[in-house]
Amino acid sequence: MLKRIICDKFKTQPEDFRAGLNVVLGSSDGSNAIGKSTFLLVLDFVFGGDDYPKSAKDVIAHVDHHTISFVFEFDGSTYFFSRSTNRPSIVNRCDSKFHVIEEMPVSRYREWLFHEYKILLKGISFREIVGRFFRIYGHGSHNERRPLQGERESMATAVEYLMKLLDRYEGIQNLKTAEDSYGIKPSKQAERSVSDITSAISENNEKIAGLEKRKEKLCKQNEEANLRALGIDPQQAERLAEIKGELGKLNRRKSRLISQLNAVRNNMPGNDGVLEKDFSALLRFFPDAKIDAFTDVEAFHAKINRFLRADIEAEIARLTPQIEYIDADIAVYEKQIEESGIAKSLSQSILTQYARVSREIEKLHEENETLKSELEQMEKRKEIEHLLANLRKRQEEALAAAQAEVNAEMKRINDIITGGDRTSPELTLNPDKTFEFETPDDKSEGTAFKSLVVYDLSMLTLTPVPVLIHDSSIVKRIEDADFEQILRLYRESAKSGKQIFIAFDKADTYTPNTYKMLDEAAILRLSVGNELFGKSWSRQAAPNSKDGSKSEAGDSAKTEQEKGKE
Repeated sequence: MLKRIICDKFKTQPEDFRAGLNVVLGSSDGSNAIGKSTFLLVLDFVFGGDDYPKSAKDVIAHVDHHTISFVFEFDGSTYFFSRSTNRPSIVNRCDSKFHVIEEMPVSRYREWLFHEYKILLKGISFREIVGRFFRIYGHGSHNERRPLQGERESMATAVEYLMKLLDRYEGIQNLKTAEDSYGIKPSKQAERSVSDITSAISENNEKIAGLEKRKEKLCKQNEEANLRALGIDPQQAERLAEIKGELGKLNRRKSRLISQLNAVRNNMPGNDGVLEKDFSALLRFFPDAKIDAFTDVEAFHAKINRFLRADIEAEIARLTPQIEYIDADIAVYEKQIEESGIAKSLSQSILTQYARVSREIEKLHEENETLKSELEQMEKRKEIEHLLANLRKRQEEALAAAQAEVNAEMKRINDIITGGDRTSPELTLNPDKTFEFETPDDKSEGTAFKSLVVYDLSMLTLTPVPVLIHDSSIVKRIEDADFEQILRLYRESAKSGKQIFIAFDKADTYTPNTYKMLDEAAILRLSVGNELFGKSWSRQAAPNSKDGSKSEAGDSAKTEQEKGKE
């Protein structure tokens, strides 16, 4: 357990800590800003927390970075450590004079505490255990209406931590693992029923039977097309249909090219444009005719014909290779048909229909295989759902058992505190891992904070939680009579070797027994003028004081005013 804290910046060093109750005692006038909550944060820092350097920026600004030295005792052995605000991620293992022997990351230090406190729980860290029960004002678990739940934490997470603390998490973990592995949550349902799927398979089988008859009919329409006898599969039939289609296209293109070639040849001029006509006979009838003019015209026509012939020959030279290429392609396709063993005259229409019907049959068979696979998956899903249903039942049983265990212990403690004449708080753990925490028929503030303490004391008894921290903002709201009994329970925790730290003030306004218990358990006394760090930077000096301190009269008047307000 924690035995001692030392810091050279403290004005007064706290006394050695003990098992059971340890009190940071404030002044009788209830002065604030003297360091009570700050010291509780120092305790959190010593137990591996991270909030102190972040929350104590005003402290660091006024007293600079500082080192907290501390001592633990376990099984008769003493261990010395230190941790500094300027290097909070490191914890130093020290000798008895606090000389550093070894530096360790704070994560390893937390593991060391987990081991030394002999915590045997699985799936939870030391900080996840103690941090939930360090109820320091403004830091996390301070909601009296939901004591299970940390700041910005879901109900489900809070319930899971509770189950881990009670060592009842296995049922929840098994369900979580199964749901994550199978990807099935309670809200998910099968999209189709078994009857829908079997009906779809039956309909497909009827379609397949009809298509098979259609194939038989196609085979009988043409003896050459007796595809079944030829052993043609759907892929081959489809390929043959494609070949027939390509042959048709090539033959049509060839016919067009041959027609173009013949037309070009018919327009070919003769004699390569040489002048053949003799116009001298015209002179017998027309002695005055100018033969040279006719000859010139004919020579011009011959010249034009030479140009036309060259163009026509070029067109013939272009068309002829195209026809030859097409003939070569036709020969290739015809050879493929011959090699397939099917006559060239086989009906392309029959082939096309046969291929289409075969493809449709294949598609229906594939769809049926998919549907059968879905049926198999549904059967597996049923098995998984059955498994998950059993796991959910176990989870509900585990939650119910945890609820009963916590409620029974809270009733026992509440009866001690109240004498058994008032209702105890009740925890309800729902199957969906939400929770409710309330005291039936009593929603008062005092009862709410008393119930929070009852819950914490129950967890201190039922679980390996080694230490509680309760700030004054919690305990001072509890009714005086109840608080006196709570102090007794705080002290009795020493029997199990556990520690409780509380901050408290105005002790002298309570019963003599309450005051005596608080006074005897005080390990640090703070007041105005005796603040944790020797001063309060939030409190202004009295205006008439030359040395910056308040005058006795002013301080006395302030005290009287505050007392009058109580």
